[in-house]
Amino acid sequence: MFSYLNGTLVEVGPQHVVLDVQGIGFYITVPSSVASKLPSRGSEVKLYVYLNVRQDGMELYGFLSREDKLLFEKLISVSGIGPKAAISMLSALSSTQLALAIATGDVKALSTAPGIGKKMAQRIILELREKIDKEVVESSPAVNDEMMVAQGVQKEALQALMALGYQAVEAQRALDMVKGQAQDTATLVKLALKALDKR
Repeated sequence: MFSYLNGTLVEVGPQHVVLDVQGIGFYITVPSSVASKLPSRGSEVKLYVYLNVRQDGMELYGFLSREDKLLFEKLISVSGIGPKAAISMLSALSSTQLALAIATGDVKALSTAPGIGKKMAQRIILELREKIDKEVVESSPAVNDEMMVAQGVQKEALQALMALGYQAVEAQRALDMVKGQAQDTATLVKLALKALDKR
């Protein structure tokens, strides 16, 4: 129904804003990261909005970019993730960090959001990994760089394990078990070795 709202910023709270659009005040729930980036009251603001219709009413959720709104819609498509949980995730992590965490299977990063446990984080990755649009993940040079670094670390760790005498298949399996738990090769190799010892 709504794509975006363009109006005067009347009120700003920790996770909401009130936007005056031609005399109508819209109460819009936003991630805390949005509230911190907004200009002063009285300024003109454009928010991309999502209208959530419930039995007991309607709620508007707002974002500064189409990409953030898109990611929000992806999150609420996951079973067990409602709008409030999605807003919580977008408050804890930027859209870039969130997209990267999903694309790289980083359970630990996703679990930093309040109310998102390990199992829910794994479900999000399982359901969204293939659905994260290329423009969300690849349009940002920062994301590209981080993904390249992560892939490089994985490759180096695999080579190190194979040099220690492990077969490629079992080494890769161990690395998959500890994926997202380390950012450098040495730590990743140590964690993988521990995983191999537990077999």
